Amino acid sequence: MRSRLVKYGAIGFILNAAIYLITEFIAALGTNQDLGYVYSKQFISALGVYPGQIADGVPNNFSPLAIVMNLGFIVTAFGFSISYALLLYPKLKDRNTKLACSLMMVATLFSIGSLLVGLFQGGVPNQDSLHGIGARLSFLMGNLTLFFTGIFLKPNHKSYRLTAILLSIIGISFAFLLQYAITNKLTEVAAIYERLTVYPIIAWELITGIIFLKESIQTKYNLAPRTKKENKDETE
Repeated sequence: MRSRLVKYGAIGFILNAAIYLITEFIAALGTNQDLGYVYSKQFISALGVYPGQIADGVPNNFSPLAIVMNLGFIVTAFGFSISYALLLYPKLKDRNTKLACSLMMVATLFSIGSLLVGLFQGGVPNQDSLHGIGARLSFLMGNLTLFFTGIFLKPNHKSYRLTAILLSIIGISFAFLLQYAITNKLTEVAAIYERLTVYPIIAWELITGIIFLKESIQTKYNLAPRTKKENKDETE
């Protein structure tokens, strides 16, 4: 039963990353703007500002498909925590229950942040403050999830753990650079810094899903001949 849940968690991470990237791409296409401009000059949250809303720094009616982007935020918020609970929480629990619960809480805070980002639009009066809280929660807690998972997962996943730590350092570094860019109104690079804060988390989801799905499949096939042989021996 546990191996099946782990497999579902791995698939969940792959789907979650794909949903995020696809919804962002669809929303970006919906702007009818040059994709280079959308991805390098406009924040991800600009794609979630609904037509008719006035948002600071976002062109009017910039994102006709804002609902797609916001659904992406909301769906992946739930998907992240569910996948973490199915796949990584049990592995961490094998080491220490309190540790596993603590990291599950960090992952959940990331999901809460993403949920706020999807429900409240950035730059829109009466919504921007909650959106900002959500964005900062997701930036920080998402990358801390990577970092602590890399630190505390079992030693037999050394390459994966180092990759998780490296991605988290990249994400956190660009989160600070993003804040610096916003404070100093460096609009030419702010959107790039934002994506380099978020994309390490997406990359980690894909890597996590692929590695542990492959491991789950290999374990299944390695056990299958043994189980068949044991059943044959019992029959004889």
